Amino acid sequence: MNEWWGGLGPSLQVFYGIGILASLILVVQLVLTLFGADGGDGGDAGFDGGVGDAVEHGSGLHILSTRTVVAFLAGFGWTGVVVLQAGRGMASAVLIAVGVGIILMLSVFWLMRWLYSLRQSGTLDYRNAVGQVGTVYVRIPAAGQGTGQIQVLVQGRLATVAAAGSGPASIASGEKVRVTGLAGANTLEVEGL
Repeated sequence: MNEWWGGLGPSLQVFYGIGILASLILVVQLVLTLFGADGGDGGDAGFDGGVGDAVEHGSGLHILSTRTVVAFLAGFGWTGVVVLQAGRGMASAVLIAVGVGIILMLSVFWLMRWLYSLRQSGTLDYRNAVGQVGTVYVRIPAAGQGTGQIQVLVQGRLATVAAAGSGPASIASGEKVRVTGLAGANTLEVEGL
């Protein structure tokens, strides 16, 4: 290994060093991500390099984050090695390596942005219950006389939700109801079936 390294010129040593180090960091990031130890906040240990919101996505991702910078360095290092070994000069090696590094950096940024857009919020949106049929859990008084509770599927989950009747009669526990709208932020309006 020492003979191989010593036989490289200084330019190749720099490119190899950057490529090897960045690749090792990429592997560590991958392993940490697979085991859920990557922080999970979506922003990496993101820094914006002083360019602020111009490069930030709504999820907190930054174009200059740990992942994107490491991707740039890996592309830069290995491309520099390939270009120099192909017999091209240092100037063209740096230019091509910077170009490939930027492409990889942007690719990782867009990939992470797409992956984070697939995340779901754990918050239930009760508007998604409108039209669903549920079962009265706690008696629902007549319209304008208070609330009861129903059990209904909201976003694929069975939820027990406050409900207000829309008719003149109360609805007994165990009866089926249809959600017709929202009576409040966390209260459904229902009608008996």
